[in-house]
Amino acid sequence: MELKERISFRRLLSVVKTLSSSEKAKLRKELSKEDLMKIDKAHFAKILLQGPVYSQREVGVIEQNRKSIAKWRTRI
Repeated sequence: MELKERISFRRLLSVVKTLSSSEKAKLRKELSKEDLMKIDKAHFAKILLQGPVYSQREVGVIEQNRKSIAKWRTRI
């Protein structure tokens, strides 16, 4: 079950200040996990965008190979 409620930043800050030190440590750990996930997604997208791409010639070769394989499978 999830509860969503809009609260002001000041209210949130006052709630966080009432947490024990171990609870604050857990909160920091959770928040840093979210930051790492955002960084990982951004890094992954960057890697994909910088990766190699097929040339038109290579795409043509792949299409031809697929057609040949499809013909071969239907003959059996």
